[in-house]
Amino acid sequence: MTQAELIRIIENAFNGVEQPVEITLHVAEAYDNYDYNHNSEHRKKDYIGQWQKVPESHLRSCTAALSFVDKIGMRFYLPAFMIWYLRNMGNIDAVVPDFPLYALDNNSSDTKLNNYHEERFSLFNSEQLRTCALFVKFCANCDDELTDVDFAKKKYERYWCKFE
Repeated sequence: MTQAELIRIIENAFNGVEQPVEITLHVAEAYDNYDYNHNSEHRKKDYIGQWQKVPESHLRSCTAALSFVDKIGMRFYLPAFMIWYLRNMGNIDAVVPDFPLYALDNNSSDTKLNNYHEERFSLFNSEQLRTCALFVKFCANCDDELTDVDFAKKKYERYWCKFE
């Protein structure tokens, strides 16, 4: 599968998903800095509209956000991050390595983190889960030194393959 084919699959699988209202991209990024008291200020920075049009500058400046979004935010922002990552693979100046890939870690060895993962992916339908599996598989098969191939292989073989 090519990058372009995978991008089309991602676009189709997540087309029309709802945008978060509470924990938006900039709110989630603020949480990474322990700022839990200024959500309304951070929401003012957010793009409103389809996930396909989230500005690249927002993705670049909010790389920790995927660790803090809720299930609505995960379904909305993850495809934007995955496509941004795919379009910029191999360009170390454009991508902070592997944040979209690491967001797909099911943390199987830690019950609390695994439950958190399950909750954040609870809105994903079977097509969206399959798309995530294809993304992890694609990363597992990369010969790019900028991708954590070993992590992707392990996560695909131990978890994501069941969705393909």
